[in-house]
Amino acid sequence: MRQLSLPVDRQPALPFTNAVPLKTRPRPSGSLTEVIVSDDSTIQPLQLLPILAHCNSSDRWLMWLSPNRTLNKQWLASMNLDKAPVVHIDLCADTQKVLCQRILASGNSHLIIEWQGDISQHQRRQLRELARQSGSHVVLVQIRQNP
Repeated sequence: MRQLSLPVDRQPALPFTNAVPLKTRPRPSGSLTEVIVSDDSTIQPLQLLPILAHCNSSDRWLMWLSPNRTLNKQWLASMNLDKAPVVHIDLCADTQKVLCQRILASGNSHLIIEWQGDISQHQRRQLRELARQSGSHVVLVQIRQNP
């Protein structure tokens, strides 16, 4: 797996097909979906990637932001995501807000974010608005400790 740098400036989405460029198409409205899973749940955030792939029209990256996890290429292949542009970025609580803002501002990916710590209403509204503006589908995952 390789690490990609994310520039601050806006760059056009990378073309994956011969489809009409994003700038000439009306940008779809994005969305924010929230999921809460317990730390011992059989459902893992990575399993949400097929949902984003279903939303994808082959012109966006599928980004998975999480701490200390890896992508399993066999699992991706079993979900028919082996040819999809899927990228994992290691996430930490100190930089997650800025990283999400930069990714969404670029407008060329859908995201699964395993949010570290609590998220404020203000941060949630910001993510929702950035997703809407960029036409990105965002799945915000919060993992809760079982008592």
